[in-house]
Amino acid sequence: MMYSIGVDIGGSHITSGMFEHMNKQLMKNTIVTLPVDNGASKSEILSQWTEAIQRTMSISGVAHVEGIGLAVPGPFDYYNGICLIKGVQKFDSLYEVNIREELSSRLNLPGDKIRFINDAASFSIGEAKFGEASTFRRCVAITLGTGFGSCFLIDGQPIVNGPNVPEQGVLYDKYFDGHMADDLFSTRGLINSFNQLTGKKVDSVLDIYQMAKENTTAYEVFQDFGSELGKFLKPHLSLFNAEVLILGGNISKAFEYFGDKLQEQLPEIKITVSKLNENAALIGGVSLFEKGYYSELSTTLKLMN
Repeated sequence: MMYSIGVDIGGSHITSGMFEHMNKQLMKNTIVTLPVDNGASKSEILSQWTEAIQRTMSISGVAHVEGIGLAVPGPFDYYNGICLIKGVQKFDSLYEVNIREELSSRLNLPGDKIRFINDAASFSIGEAKFGEASTFRRCVAITLGTGFGSCFLIDGQPIVNGPNVPEQGVLYDKYFDGHMADDLFSTRGLINSFNQLTGKKVDSVLDIYQMAKENTTAYEVFQDFGSELGKFLKPHLSLFNAEVLILGGNISKAFEYFGDKLQEQLPEIKITVSKLNENAALIGGVSLFEKGYYSELSTTLKLMN
């Protein structure tokens, strides 16, 4: 049997899990999530990542893995495995570090067994293969959390350039009503909206979510979020002829409070929330070791940053 490890690198955590390819099964007992200090030194961060992967390998009992596929936020040279993140108050110590070489040494694996893909793209590939988008040709997946991620796919392949998609398939840097989308459709965007409306400070989206059932203002914050998100997405999805929109990330868990307003703005598109959640990114990562799929994807990886 063929096994590989999928890894999801978050801003404050790492999750890894073993995947068995013949039966297309993520071995849930091998999933390990550990906290990561994104302001730590290079050595500390890489040690934390290595520990999670090694724990997955140990729990699984698998002696040989085909490889490790990591879903990583950008900017990143995904084809060569070099981190290009800087100036965003996370992973500054990894700037221009060859992560492939570092993990290869720590895990005693050949470099070609360690591959990388954008985290939003990995999430969307997992959904296209095993999730809510598996019956659709043209899919857009967005992740709503500490940041605003996006990916456009046709037949399970990320599209990063062309006349019908934004450059790199990213939406976070586009402007809406004078604000960058990442500042609106994210954790800080929701928190800022609530703070401005009420004059009260909350620390998390969870705080607003827990109030929304009984607090009219909290409910209206989510309703406005859904309406504005729909208005922002509409021209991009229309140009792409998207059939389905998949939502992931922590904010998607509050869909019951904003989904109706989002759907009002996008009446022609099916909208659904990921049931795979973080596991979608793990599945997208291990897809890098499906030979036929990877040969098609490798050209895109060279363009992806």
